[in-house]
Amino acid sequence: LNSIQISEFNGFENLAGKTLVVFGGNSGIGKAICSIANEYGANVYSFSRSENCTDIRKPEDIKRAFTEVAMKSGQIDYIINSSAVLRREPFAHMKLDDILEIIETNYNGMVYVSQYAYPYLRDSKGCLLHFTSSSYTLGRPYYSLYSSTKAAVVNFVQALSQEWQEDGIRVNCINPERTKTPMRVRNFGQEDECTLLKPEDVAMASIVTLLSNQSGRVIDVRIKKNRVQKDYDQT
Repeated sequence: LNSIQISEFNGFENLAGKTLVVFGGNSGIGKAICSIANEYGANVYSFSRSENCTDIRKPEDIKRAFTEVAMKSGQIDYIINSSAVLRREPFAHMKLDDILEIIETNYNGMVYVSQYAYPYLRDSKGCLLHFTSSSYTLGRPYYSLYSSTKAAVVNFVQALSQEWQEDGIRVNCINPERTKTPMRVRNFGQEDECTLLKPEDVAMASIVTLLSNQSGRVIDVRIKKNRVQKDYDQT
């Protein structure tokens, strides 16, 4: 593992003037990415179901979002997909609609975002960023669908990064430890905050990844002892 101190990274000013598209930018990690990128002068466009009726389960919504941004900015440099659905309950008791929502958002939506992102990132030589979960290495009871779709994210990103290497497109995914997001609170309730990452921690690691030259990487974001030190790990 190569460990990089987030606090030592000094290239955030390179975001100035860059265009970011964030799917799932209405809350949690996606919202934190939007906020930080805005602070450093990036042109940030956020899309979500609650924010502007953009549903990544619908290819036409994704296509419309990219078209709108390209018309306004002329170029798209970074595309981040932080949209996900987690429902913590026994698989045998799940309703079909809930099963489909998880698969269509976490997997199909990721595929649609990637497909429509391609021409824009080919032109800009930009970066595509998806999110996995620490559960991708071992399926977890009561959220088997979430775990399995997050395992698929890793495999997809690794394959796509090789396919698009000659086009100058970088593709990575972020693997955060447990993070205090609204989605996690809904499913797990209140937890000891000392055991959780903050969305801002993960957002900073995400932006460092966007600005790096890495591709095909799973970026582990972990809590260090006493929450003093955060590492950005490339596996």
